[in-house]
Amino acid sequence: MTDRLERDVGDVARKWVPDARLGVLEVAVQPAALTGCTTSRDALEELHRIAAAARRAADIRLLPDASVRDEPAAVTTAAVAPLLREPRTAADRVSEVLHGEPLALLERRDGTWLRVRAPDGYHGWLHAGYVRTGTDDWAEDWTTRATARSLGAELKFEDRRFRLAVGARLVLRRDGLVDTADGRSWSVVWGVVRSDAEYRAEARLVAAPEWAQRWFSGAPYLWGGRTEWGVDCSGLVQATYAARGISLPRDSDQQALAGRAVAIDAAGAGYSAGDILCFADGRRISHVALWAGSGHVVHSALSRGGVASDDLFAHTPAAGRLRDMLVAVRRPETSRG
Repeated sequence: MTDRLERDVGDVARKWVPDARLGVLEVAVQPAALTGCTTSRDALEELHRIAAAARRAADIRLLPDASVRDEPAAVTTAAVAPLLREPRTAADRVSEVLHGEPLALLERRDGTWLRVRAPDGYHGWLHAGYVRTGTDDWAEDWTTRATARSLGAELKFEDRRFRLAVGARLVLRRDGLVDTADGRSWSVVWGVVRSDAEYRAEARLVAAPEWAQRWFSGAPYLWGGRTEWGVDCSGLVQATYAARGISLPRDSDQQALAGRAVAIDAAGAGYSAGDILCFADGRRISHVALWAGSGHVVHSALSRGGVASDDLFAHTPAAGRLRDMLVAVRRPETSRG
């Protein structure tokens, strides 16, 4: 009976939460009950029916749950916060959230760990020390006011300094000062803060790979990273298009389904600057790069130590491997996200 119930729970997960990065279904089969949580109301109802048929209780929470009822929203107050796979410090980093980004809270555990949904739909855990929490109205007010973006800005308040990553959100005031998500007002002593409209307009003045090189060149490779302080391949692509007002999914396999397909060509014929080249190591998409033209790509690769421009058609073993791994070329939609 237990094996059958576990198969049934697995079937429910595949049906209603097929991608664990974008939803939650964590249910265990216990001797007397099904226990756990899920973000899917449809899955919850089906699990209750399965439990009833097996004459077991169903102790399954629907997320968001009561632990975040009073404060269901959060805003990132740290410069950058790691989004983790599990609620523990040593867990794998799956992504990052930048200063000023709003988060939906799903669960609070042990008073210090928060399960959250990021603006790109990604689910994960972060420590409560990285954020402020509050009501939905409070978070919406911040989002409405925080219509400016950092371009490598360093802020100063008295003897304090605060450095923001490219793309971080903040409030640009009429007097030239900026407000951060912790409620403080700062002067900008280095870098630039632009309104959203200016930020996107400036990004669109150049091709996407040129923008990526301008702001991320030399950034080290970091699994789950999204900033010039450390970025992975899909994080670079996502950040580059976000600057242009185009929303893309977080991971490379998800980005391989975004936009429209472009026919693969051995010489790159038909490719446009900014097309996303998708590479597979086996069956799974494992790497993405931005087509820069003239045979070159801009990407963040561990083998290159981080963000670099490479000749895809060079007569080198590394370039040859990439050519052999190319399985798709995608052109993101130009609608503004």
